Amino acid sequence: PLARTATPTAARLSDLERSSVILHMAGLGDIVIALRPHLAATNADRFARLAAEGYFDGLTFHRVEPNFVIQGGSPHANEFAGDGPYSRDEISGAAHWRGTVGLSTRGRDTGDAQMFINLVDNLRLDFNYTIYGVVVEGMEVVDAIQEGAVIETAEVLVR
Repeated sequence: PLARTATPTAARLSDLERSSVILHMAGLGDIVIALRPHLAATNADRFARLAAEGYFDGLTFHRVEPNFVIQGGSPHANEFAGDGPYSRDEISGAAHWRGTVGLSTRGRDTGDAQMFINLVDNLRLDFNYTIYGVVVEGMEVVDAIQEGAVIETAEVLVR
């Protein structure tokens, strides 16, 4: 089933525009993801809410595809489990440049809590996957991630 999430209010959108999610990676350092709600309001909101609720704490990046993406956010460390229910795709015209953060899916409108971070420019993903953020600090941490790397904690910072 699809999530019955409403578009965030104007006040919430204003907060999201000024928000970053910081992933504290065990033994590696921090990844700072600036949210881009103008590209995907509902999914940026969901990502921030899950981070604030502690959903990502202790989860891993279970998929590392060199010269492609890293993927994480599954409680079972696989591609098939995430926070349900599914969310709708929010496809924009934004390019999947290195460092953009998107919603991992298993087909149309099957997004859950799983995220991916582009390791290179992946323009073949354009118009197929939701982008809701971009890494603004810590790409060296992203590049160092190996399969099984643990997200110690995630927090939301509003500037």
